Amino acid sequence: MELVYDDKSHRDLIFQMYQDVFKDPEKFAEYYFDVIYPKNQVLMAWDGSRPKGMIHLNPYRMKISDKEFDAHYIVAVATRKEMRRKGVMRKMLCRVLNDMAERNEPFTYLIPADKAYYEPFDFVFVMDWTETEITGEEGAVTGSLEPFREDDTQEVLRFLNRQIRSYDIYTVINPDYLKQAAKEAKSQDGDLMVFREHGEIAGVFVYGKEKDTIYVRLGFGTEEKRFLEMISRTFPGSKIEISAGCVKRGSKVPKIMFRITSLEALCRCLRSRKKIEFVLTVTDPVIGKNNGTFLFSASKDGTEICPSSKKAEGELSIGDFSKAVFGYSGEDVLERHPFLRELIPLDAVYITEEV
Repeated sequence: MELVYDDKSHRDLIFQMYQDVFKDPEKFAEYYFDVIYPKNQVLMAWDGSRPKGMIHLNPYRMKISDKEFDAHYIVAVATRKEMRRKGVMRKMLCRVLNDMAERNEPFTYLIPADKAYYEPFDFVFVMDWTETEITGEEGAVTGSLEPFREDDTQEVLRFLNRQIRSYDIYTVINPDYLKQAAKEAKSQDGDLMVFREHGEIAGVFVYGKEKDTIYVRLGFGTEEKRFLEMISRTFPGSKIEISAGCVKRGSKVPKIMFRITSLEALCRCLRSRKKIEFVLTVTDPVIGKNNGTFLFSASKDGTEICPSSKKAEGELSIGDFSKAVFGYSGEDVLERHPFLRELIPLDAVYITEEV
């Protein structure tokens, strides 16, 4: 078996495997392969004349504190039925994780079909989606609600960036992002919508349809009650499932998992409450450059690490380090390594992309 990155000459083979495994609606699959596939990376596991496994790495620009990085969203992880439980997925994951580490990408992320597949590779949850379900009701929508137009770009960007700038980690929203979001929504019989009151943007959301259900994401409104009322009256009689930035009420569902790929790059984004140094052993069985004993020098400007021969004050896995610095289920780690409390956690994450 050989692991090879697609050079974009195997589109039809990859499309066929994608549909054999995931069976996406044809309209969405065509969008994905027309818009996303040309700019992503696909690692394939070849055995003979056709791929037996694949992983797609979709590129996004991420904001972490005051810095921007390239990161890859892992999607479409698949192995053919006859190759399952033979270590194919493990080999592919190890390859892409190390390749991202070599590019100094701080982390990669995914939405797991089953967290048990990824926890052994030190993926950890970092974000819940707050999900709520409402039923559309009859009633007039005060204000105007219209599909996004290219002329709206700068105004929509200003509105959305005001909403997300309080987060520690989020996907950079730029003109290309908006165009892609609109195309993706249309492939799901939806659109990117702009809601105005008194001539000013009061809400933005993306929706798609599946059978009788409306799915809303990337949703921000200036006021939650008003935002939900507007959506309800836009789709009277429909079941509406909402996972949106301004919605605080609802069920919290663990959704986004991160995996640190470059410890050094990630640490540069980690600030501390005061100047502090400590020596810590980090174990990473997958990415060698993250595995070792390091001197951490932290300040309000970030954290630098370098290999150290000094005795470590503690030892923990890269996964446990992730829990501590992303502030999600990390309290037990902080109790064992109290000096990590001086690092300001990157615990406000906003990522809504879903494939």
